[in-house]
Amino acid sequence: MIKNTLINQISKIKFVQKIFKGKATILMLHRISPLNHQKIPANENMKVSPEFLEDFIIKAKSQGYRFISVDSMYEGLMNNTLEEKSLIVTIDDGYKDNLEFGYPIFKKHQIPFCIYVCTSFPENTHNMWWFALEDYLLKNNRVNLLGEFLNISSKESKQEAFLKFREIIIANSNNYEDATGIMNQLGIFYDPRDYDRLALKYEEIRTLLKDELVTIGNHTHTHPIFSNLAQEEIIADIKKANSAFKTHLNHTPKHFAYPFGSRIEVKKEHFELLKILGFKTAVTTRNGHIYPQHKNFMTCLPRVFVTENFELQSTFRLRKKIIITD
Repeated sequence: MIKNTLINQISKIKFVQKIFKGKATILMLHRISPLNHQKIPANENMKVSPEFLEDFIIKAKSQGYRFISVDSMYEGLMNNTLEEKSLIVTIDDGYKDNLEFGYPIFKKHQIPFCIYVCTSFPENTHNMWWFALEDYLLKNNRVNLLGEFLNISSKESKQEAFLKFREIIIANSNNYEDATGIMNQLGIFYDPRDYDRLALKYEEIRTLLKDELVTIGNHTHTHPIFSNLAQEEIIADIKKANSAFKTHLNHTPKHFAYPFGSRIEVKKEHFELLKILGFKTAVTTRNGHIYPQHKNFMTCLPRVFVTENFELQSTFRLRKKIIITD
């Protein structure tokens, strides 16, 4: 507690913020949609509302920030021309609300953005088990978790149960496709096709690609946990996604987002692999900002997770490492 208070106080010093904010920030989003406070926070926290997104853009521009594409960031780093106060918008997975609610705002304000698409989404072979889990918990006030009966009549208890179930599902799944069997073992039965409506389709992605503001990146096919797979399995999954992009969009992505991108799930050998596979950049979920030195670490770039009421300045904090490189 004392340590956190001290870090918070030191992080408010302008000199410290100047050091830790770097040259640029890669923003990480997932969904852009009106919030539903009746839902479970763990899922809702993956959203930002359209109103918040537009307010954030307007405020950032008024403070002198400029929004650039992931390609412009790459060129700026490689040529040592990346300007300070640059922001790069990236969005993971490929939800339809990116088009429905996000695109009109980005278009209105001329904001470049990159959607890292998991190709099982537009192919309707995905398994959005986290929504099925949410629906199951919302419908029940008492559930059985591995022989332990949980009373989940309150919103808080449903959130707690969601996190417990999620931990078990992720720990026992190599990718999203594996989750059905784990869910069934936990007594949760559902049809993954019930959630197809939430995913972008290829024709919609094709329309987005016609706009110069839009970059489409690779987010694998099955959204696997790299640390659980052999290298050849990872390569096969990435190549399957690339083949789908080429077949349906005549597009070969040059930018990549790791499906699970913390230090636990991706390591140095994965960063090297992405270089070999020819990607210009690859982004993690490691928290940090972009510095000129990242030109030598283009396949392990950190990002900042954007949630509702997010404030960019709050991320300019004292850290153990100034530059995230592994």
